[in-house]
Amino acid sequence: MSLGLCMSLASASAQKAETKTEDLSAAIEQAKNYCEAIADQAKDARIAWQMRALFDVEHQMKAKITELDAKIAELRSWVQRRDEILQRAEGHVVDIYANMRPDAAALQLTSLDDETAVSILLQMKARKASSVLAELSSERAAYLTDMMAELTARKAGKLNMGVSQ
Repeated sequence: MSLGLCMSLASASAQKAETKTEDLSAAIEQAKNYCEAIADQAKDARIAWQMRALFDVEHQMKAKITELDAKIAELRSWVQRRDEILQRAEGHVVDIYANMRPDAAALQLTSLDDETAVSILLQMKARKASSVLAELSSERAAYLTDMMAELTARKAGKLNMGVSQ
């Protein structure tokens, strides 16, 4: 009987092993089916994420372009203002002030509005303009110098950006 018992145990073990193999094969098949079924969804999710990222970048670029356009408009406004100021004093008026004694020119500049005074000073030679500024009150000279520096700095910034008049 021991041989019969061994045979029945061996056949039971074989059936269990065969059942485990079938279960393992079924599990592998289910995993393959799951992966195949989810592959399209994963691809769609990846594409959707990439599209969102592209839209975000596009939005950021549009915002930056708008910001740069505003900056360009501001610079053009400054240049236009500077040009208007410079046009207030034509060359012959500048020559008249340049040929005056510094103290007399300073006295005349005190009665002019700031933009016209700056226009005249900007068109004078630097040495002559500095002599005239030295004759003005320190507050007026500082204010006019600040205006001149601001106008020339804006002009230099515009030229550095490659924006033409």
